[in-house]
Amino acid sequence: MNAPLSHIGSQLISWRRTVRERIRDQRLAWMTGGVIIGLAIALYWPAEPAYAIAVDRAERFAMCAVPTQTGTSEAIFVLDFVTGRLLGAAYNSQANDFTEFYIREIAGDFNVQAGSDAEYVIVPARTEFRAIAGAGQRGSPAIGSVYIGELNSGQVTLYGFMFRSAPRPGDPQPLKKVATMRFREAFGD
Repeated sequence: MNAPLSHIGSQLISWRRTVRERIRDQRLAWMTGGVIIGLAIALYWPAEPAYAIAVDRAERFAMCAVPTQTGTSEAIFVLDFVTGRLLGAAYNSQANDFTEFYIREIAGDFNVQAGSDAEYVIVPARTEFRAIAGAGQRGSPAIGSVYIGELNSGQVTLYGFMFRSAPRPGDPQPLKKVATMRFREAFGD
C-alpha cells in the first residue's frame, strides 16, 4: 500500500519540477524576445542628437555656450552688463587652447550707454546663415548664434559669427549684427 503512494509522490514531485522548468523557460523566452524587439526598435528609430546649450548669469554678467561647427567644440560668450561688451572664444581641442576670439560693443546697438542701467538677457541659438561675412572676416558661418535682449530699449538682436578651426590664436573677429526685433512696438498698426 505504501508503494503506490510513494509512486504518486514521486510523480507529483516530477510534475512540479517540469512546471517550474516550463515557467523558467517561458520567462527566458519572453526576456529574449523583449531584448530582440528592443534592439530592433533602437536600430530603426531615428536618432536625435542631444544638445547641451547652457546659459548662466550673475548680477553683472552672463555667459552662454554656442555651437560652432559640427564635430567641433562650442564657443563661450560672456556678456558684461557694466561695459556693454560681448566677448567670445572658441576652444580648439587640437591646439588645446582657445584659438578663435570674438568681440562686439553692444551698448550702441541698443542705444544705451555703457555703465548705465541696461538690463540684458542672452540666449544661444542654432541658426543657419547663408553668408554673414564682412570685410576681413575669415572662416565659414557658425551653426550657432546669440540673441541678446535689452529691456530699456525694448529690442532683441541676433548676432552671428564666423568660425574657423585655427591651430594658433588669431586676432578677435567682430560679431555680425544679423537682425533686430522690437518687442515693445505694436504690430500691424
